[in-house]
Amino acid sequence: MARITNSIQEGLSGSVGDLVFYKVGGKTYARRKPGKQSKSTKAKTSVIKRHSQSVNTQTHKFLKNITHILRFGYQNHVNGASRPYHAAVSYTMKNSFKFEGTTASKVLDISLVKVSRGSLLGPQDPKVARVSEGVQFTWTDNSWQASATPYDQVFVFLLSAEGILRGSEWEFLGNTRDKGNHVIPISSTLADTKWHAWIAFSQENAWTKKRDLSDSVYLGTI
Repeated sequence: MARITNSIQEGLSGSVGDLVFYKVGGKTYARRKPGKQSKSTKAKTSVIKRHSQSVNTQTHKFLKNITHILRFGYQNHVNGASRPYHAAVSYTMKNSFKFEGTTASKVLDISLVKVSRGSLLGPQDPKVARVSEGVQFTWTDNSWQASATPYDQVFVFLLSAEGILRGSEWEFLGNTRDKGNHVIPISSTLADTKWHAWIAFSQENAWTKKRDLSDSVYLGTI
């Protein structure tokens, strides 16, 4: 990948020869098209490389359905052409897989996935439970520890464990840290849905006006 600074090439978009031009954040970048592999070359692919390809495929298959969540949770992980989604992909591929089966294949472990990352202090003793109004997240107020304040807002996310067609529920800016709880209302049509649950906190950055986040905590299925 290369940044384009030539005024003539700056406006290019799409494919030109073996190069692909694209814009990110108003800046133009170029990358070389990946070469096509022959069947014989694919057949010779090493086990390690096949595992790497599998990890890449599994990562994108899972994360592409929650890009709106990652834009919030990784909003401070922007570096040149690298966007929040790219940061989430990188972290997930390196930290969210486990070996499984006799062939020691790598399989995505959802409990290791982070939907947000940052240096803000996370929730203390977080829990999740079903209540009559929906799904309730609770935590112990740990304001004034490290960088935490009572005004930090909770970020909660529910993802259907029954496939993306059952949807997801979330609140980017929920109750403040000192409140100790937040409820996501669940409609009666989704009352029997099983959910993966995550929780984190965010705090407005006075300089950038963006939100500083904590690492998310996976709370299991509910």
